[in-house]
Amino acid sequence: MRTTLELDDALLASLMARLPGVSKTEAIQRAVRFYLTHDAVDQLRQLAGTVEIDDLSRELRGADRTM
Repeated sequence: MRTTLELDDALLASLMARLPGVSKTEAIQRAVRFYLTHDAVDQLRQLAGTVEIDDLSRELRGADRTM
């Protein structure tokens, strides 16, 4: 998707310096992917302890032995 963005020159220069030889488009795509990945991990961490999970590993290991 073609998009026109107004980006801070210093911000883009810092990004490009960290990714030498990469186009501006690729650099921005990598930055967005990086953000989304880390944000997803942060959201999962926030869920820690909020979901009750039954530990069935002992029972499942016993079932494997009977097969």
